[in-house]
Amino acid sequence: MLGFRELIILVLFIGVPLAIGFVIWRTSRRASDSSARLANLDALRASGKITAAEYERQRASIISGV
Repeated sequence: MLGFRELIILVLFIGVPLAIGFVIWRTSRRASDSSARLANLDALRASGKITAAEYERQRASIISGV
């Protein structure tokens, strides 16, 4: 059975790096999602499916969420 010290050591050496890795993964995933949304928005504007005003509103919304 693990004692208190061993449990603390496991948390420090395994739990903390896992938590940091998870935060980094979520942050990079959010950035790539935003990049894809901006690219899609650019394509919609280029094809004329949305107005310039709508493009600016949506772009500001995406950027503010990063």
